[in-house]
Amino acid sequence: MSTTLIALALFGCSDDGSACQRLAVPVQTFPTRAACAARLEEALGSDMALGADAPTVQAQCLTTRQLAALGSRSIDLSKINSPR
Repeated sequence: MSTTLIALALFGCSDDGSACQRLAVPVQTFPTRAACAARLEEALGSDMALGADAPTVQAQCLTTRQLAALGSRSIDLSKINSPR
């Protein structure tokens, strides 16, 4: 049986969320999506999020597999489930 870890990642995005780059911050992992979601507001208030050179910053709780698949390319977060 494998355990799915949930990663909290920050993204610097265009205003509409269609062009986002993952911010170079250490990714936090959690055992459940609920535990990750509980830390979203804190992540958005972090120095890294507040100092990002982007019109908006979004936080996402994704499986570690989803996060790995995104890589470092520009992505459209508006197409990913439950954007924050």
